[in-house]
Amino acid sequence: MKNKNVLVNPLLIGTFLAMPFTACSSDKPGSMDTPIPSVGITSIPNGDFEKALQGWTLGEGSESMASIANDGCLGSKALKLSADVNAAVSVSQSVSQLKNGYYDLEFYAKDSGGNHISFVSANGKMTAVEKSPHAWKRLYIRGINVTDGKLDLNIRMQSNEAAQSEFDGLKLISRKTDQVFLKGGDISELTYVEQNGGKYYENGQAGDCLDILKANGMNLVRLRLYNDPGNPDYEYSKELPKGIQDKEDILRLAKRAKEKGMQILLSFHYSDYWTNGEDQHIPHEWVGQDINQLKQSVYTFTRDFLEQMKAQGTTPEYVAIGNEIQAGLLYPLGYCKKEDGSSNEIDMCGLFSAASKGVREAAPDSKIILHLNGAGDKDGYNWFLGLMKNYQVDYDIIGSSYYPFWVHRDVKSVCNWAEYVTDKFDKDLLFMETGYAWNPTLPDGTPGQLSNNDPYKDMSRAGQKNFLLELSNGIKSVSNQRVLGYVYWDPIFIETPIKTGWIVGAKNFVSNTTLFDFEGNRIEACDALKYNN
Repeated sequence: MKNKNVLVNPLLIGTFLAMPFTACSSDKPGSMDTPIPSVGITSIPNGDFEKALQGWTLGEGSESMASIANDGCLGSKALKLSADVNAAVSVSQSVSQLKNGYYDLEFYAKDSGGNHISFVSANGKMTAVEKSPHAWKRLYIRGINVTDGKLDLNIRMQSNEAAQSEFDGLKLISRKTDQVFLKGGDISELTYVEQNGGKYYENGQAGDCLDILKANGMNLVRLRLYNDPGNPDYEYSKELPKGIQDKEDILRLAKRAKEKGMQILLSFHYSDYWTNGEDQHIPHEWVGQDINQLKQSVYTFTRDFLEQMKAQGTTPEYVAIGNEIQAGLLYPLGYCKKEDGSSNEIDMCGLFSAASKGVREAAPDSKIILHLNGAGDKDGYNWFLGLMKNYQVDYDIIGSSYYPFWVHRDVKSVCNWAEYVTDKFDKDLLFMETGYAWNPTLPDGTPGQLSNNDPYKDMSRAGQKNFLLELSNGIKSVSNQRVLGYVYWDPIFIETPIKTGWIVGAKNFVSNTTLFDFEGNRIEACDALKYNN
């Protein structure tokens, strides 16, 4: 995420250019993306509803709200759930005599959208349905574990308003392993928000922010570490108050998150403040070092802090070496080009390798992420990841920032690109940042950092929820299944009684993109996390 409301010059820093896309929709699966041919397919008894509700059990009070529609996706029939205001409707089925192991469940759905949630669950795994009132969507639940030959299926709608969903074509597809869907959030500013009086609520009850997020399905937190933030004697260090996002603060937040059972993604910035493709300032303690000394400093700093994490029992599952490093880090010595315009690839990749070495020595089980911006830019990622391969930079996961506002691409386009890049470089991918404005303005009536959600037009809570539903389903639909999930940007950076911004004294520019409203109440987008796993 960028820390200024400016676009970055792609010629200056190598940020990636947006490409046009073509959207399509259909009422029939024949015109959808064709999945990889599956083996080990098991039909769900009457999963196409051609025999009406035979074999399915209606939930209590569902009799008048569950019916059969005559506009099926695969055949002539489909299940139709029609909920009234403040109503729930469900149908269920237990399938027995299955071979033990892991499965995916494929199904088709349509949904009216709005203030409700519709989802399918199977042995504890869930997938929620995105808004699509006219076109059928092919959806998946990934990594269902069958241990006793039995599968418990439930199709459910919970609504606060009149709504409709349709379902068709349920079938099981065998797979070899489980799959964990990562639903993360960056909580790096949580101490700052709490110190300035920020409070979090769900259903009118105040609660611990992490308890609320965990109860709503978040299973990973991202923590951004700066070298010496809050030091008033140095230009970039003084942007934050003392004690925010330094080593001690990140250690405390990591411990809180681990106590909740959440995974940890640690992002080294190798700077005293924010870094991205435009700004990669050398920490003041490293100023004056030559490139070899910088490599040693990066290695030592990485290794030593991870040793501290390990010592308190919070070794991160994931470590990002830098933030949006598509043009390098520690400018100018680690920038991809020298002052005369010639290539500086060797020094840039040498710094990456020094960081990777520190991770491998201190936390050998942690997965290393290289985090770039501009999701969807095929040429930019081909160039950068090609360099990583040529210079044998050690990493595990491609990290990518995906904001519709910045890249002007929809989920379908980005997920098609994600399949391409993970196939080409044989790496998993994690969307390291994403965000969506749920209100057109901040509380003072001025635009926030994300002044629109282009190409999405709906700047509302329902629009934010549906974006995350669409993103979740897009990730699950990637046929090579190498996209791990997403991390939401600053979901906790709410309005506070004392002004709290990214810079001391500045206002909050993202309080209209969080997972809480302006008063700190949990909002509907949390359902997209809660009912997807």
